[in-house]
Amino acid sequence: GALPPWAPSTIMVPGEVFLSVGDAEELDSWIVRAREGDEGAFALVMRALYPPLFRVVFQMVPCREDVEEILQESFFRFYRSLGRLRQGENPFPFLRTIAVRRTYTHLQSRKIATVSLDDLPDNLTELSVVGVTMGVSDLYRWADTLPPKRRLVFLLREVEGVETAEVARMMGLREPTVRRHASIAAQEFRDRFGG
Repeated sequence: GALPPWAPSTIMVPGEVFLSVGDAEELDSWIVRAREGDEGAFALVMRALYPPLFRVVFQMVPCREDVEEILQESFFRFYRSLGRLRQGENPFPFLRTIAVRRTYTHLQSRKIATVSLDDLPDNLTELSVVGVTMGVSDLYRWADTLPPKRRLVFLLREVEGVETAEVARMMGLREPTVRRHASIAAQEFRDRFGG
């Protein structure tokens, strides 16, 4: 079949490749079938998109149970919105936006900090953020002290490398608001960790 127009040789998510050209074609056909009510096809879509989406949400909420709850709700909303996707459109940005908004809602409603650093991947021990190399658990402990909106902006921009305009679109904010939250968070980060 013809390649979807969004399919390069591979589709990248910061730090990992998750779809090849053949996978993109197959994913597009699964989405078409899922839109027609084929639950098995939607299960295949979920299987393909779950790992990179888990990584994105886990960067913001490093607690496996919370991430799984957010993803369950995100995929449910994605399923209900399949009709909004154009055939051949890369579904990941749309799904990621749903998940980021669900994450924000989750963080706003959370009464007690529930960061479970035991769930952090073993191979992820340190990151370079705002010019400072630090342990991942230290980063998450610090990020968990930020207000939800500022936390998401900081993690999406500084850890995930998402551009300001895309963060604004995903969170339903204006770009100046994203820049303000990013600036405040970066200053708080430098005050705490140097850099």
